[in-house]
Amino acid sequence: MTISARLDRKTVAALERFCRVNAITKTEAIERGVAVLLAQAQEQSHPAFIAYQQLKLVPEASRSSNQRSSDAMREAIRAKYSR
Repeated sequence: MTISARLDRKTVAALERFCRVNAITKTEAIERGVAVLLAQAQEQSHPAFIAYQQLKLVPEASRSSNQRSSDAMREAIRAKYSR
């Protein structure tokens, strides 16, 4: 499906730089961004925590709905490096 969007020059330049550095297409970068936004809306977590989960840099954290995302991130980092 084709979708078009108007972006300012600064955003376009940042997107192109990101794609070049990460060797991905603009489509893939935008799809990843939308996935992060949708996950954030669903889980109401901090975008950075969702990004870590999306990129599989930390294991899925089991957390209660009232736990702050920063606390969950600390727990995940502790678990990863306490081995």
